[in-house]
Amino acid sequence: MPSTRSQTQAAIDFPRRKQARTPGAPTAGCKDATLNPTRVTLLPRSPREKVLPLSPRKRLGDDNLCNVPQSLSCSPTKQSKKENELPSASRKGRRLFFSEQPTVASPGKRTNLVPSPLLKRQETPRSCERARLNKEPVCIQLFKQEGTCYQHAKSVLHTAVPDRLLAREKETDAIRRFLKEHVCGEKPGSLYISGAPGTGKTACLSRILQDFQNELLGSRTIVLNCMSLRSSQAVFPAIAEQMGQQGAPKVPGRDLVRKLEKQLTAEGTPMIVLVLDEMDQLDSKGQDVLYTVFEWPWLIGSRLVLIGVANALDLTDRILARLQARPKCKPQLLNFPPYTKEQIASILQERLRQVSGDEVLDSAAIQFCARKVSAVSGDARKALDVCRRAIEMVELDVRSQTVFKALPGCKSPTTSASVSPVPRRVGLPHISRVISDVYGDRMALGSDGASDSFPLQQKILVCSLLLLARQLKAKEVTLGKLHEAYSRVCRRQQMAAVAQSECLSLATLLESRGILALKKAKEARLTKVSLKIEERDVEHALKDGVLVGTILAGGQL
Repeated sequence: MPSTRSQTQAAIDFPRRKQARTPGAPTAGCKDATLNPTRVTLLPRSPREKVLPLSPRKRLGDDNLCNVPQSLSCSPTKQSKKENELPSASRKGRRLFFSEQPTVASPGKRTNLVPSPLLKRQETPRSCERARLNKEPVCIQLFKQEGTCYQHAKSVLHTAVPDRLLAREKETDAIRRFLKEHVCGEKPGSLYISGAPGTGKTACLSRILQDFQNELLGSRTIVLNCMSLRSSQAVFPAIAEQMGQQGAPKVPGRDLVRKLEKQLTAEGTPMIVLVLDEMDQLDSKGQDVLYTVFEWPWLIGSRLVLIGVANALDLTDRILARLQARPKCKPQLLNFPPYTKEQIASILQERLRQVSGDEVLDSAAIQFCARKVSAVSGDARKALDVCRRAIEMVELDVRSQTVFKALPGCKSPTTSASVSPVPRRVGLPHISRVISDVYGDRMALGSDGASDSFPLQQKILVCSLLLLARQLKAKEVTLGKLHEAYSRVCRRQQMAAVAQSECLSLATLLESRGILALKKAKEARLTKVSLKIEERDVEHALKDGVLVGTILAGGQL
């Protein structure tokens, strides 16, 4: 059959498909690549190996190198496409390879990429420095503020007997001379120490008795606080028990007094030093107890040295008037005046000097506290209490805060400066707040003028006592009745009244001024209060204020 295709028609040649090159069998065109292996670096790949995409974002699960034990210490610097290429490799068929050397993880930023060794020499000095800092362990941590300095300051501001007594050198020398003359000289006698509360009477006497232990070895010392006695007659059984008498509480009162007098005057009895603190609590009908005690040193052959301590300045003149007729029985008098502002400031500074390190209280705060306390009562114990409460206030505020501190054994570049041992000082505002919150207006007022030195609450209390004494026709009233009358007066004048415990503090301050007299009892409500000055003098002194004059003009409770 004849062919229909023309014999002269040309055939079309299609280009052949190129064969894929494998790393194991190079083609003839790649002889140069085989002879020069350093030109292109290719990694062997098994037939089952999964080809990973070049971009980590397109990888999923384990392909994203999530199981690398430790990642880069810092983010690598960004590289351009040309910088990321191999030096002599062509773009076609290029594969990236990764270093298997583990590096330290950065605490701030984590990355899943592992850098190529070729990138290390391209890092800038700034990135290397940042990597070096990030490799250092974390050396700071949040801690609660420590208040060791505040605790030490509070411990030195205690009201116990100190090792050294300031501003009482004259009174201390007088007590020492009395003890040497009467105890060491075996000469009976009596000493009455008076002064407002907190003026150092008991502290001075206790310190001297401790220092005189060697001189008092051959004598017997008996110290009694009359506030702990149930009644004034209970002082005799207490003394008898201290002197070694058995069954003293069962002996009748007069017989017990005779036995004590016989023992005090017996031959061979050592000298006896009897100290009666809060002696005004022995007040009784006819003052028989106080007269008996003060007459003991003057019995024939007596071996007793009596030392009485009380707040009332005129106890021997006002209560024990019969002693004036017997000059031999009259005791020696020693008065402790209230502390001045300079003395209180020196006491506070001497105590706080024992705290090592920076000052806890500012000098201005110390001067302010000394001035306010000396203006009202001159009570050193109140000054110590005010400073201690102010320190507690600052300590509570400091302990509620947290600060960065370096861990032990670790140097942190961010915390090179050491933390101050005193995080915050106690300043004048803290002292003023304590005085205002705890002690009220009676201490917050100044003392330069006569009207300012007598606070309003104290004036109202004195007016209430005066009106109550007129209504009951009695010189002495209990503190409970006085507080009720005082509350009615405040209610009528539309003023806020203080509580009964604060009323006792007001009465104590008035006692230190010499206006009121207090006879303390076991229960504060039963404490007896009386005026120490005449009623006409009280009215004349208090009628300066309009409010006080209105209270007295009312005349009824």
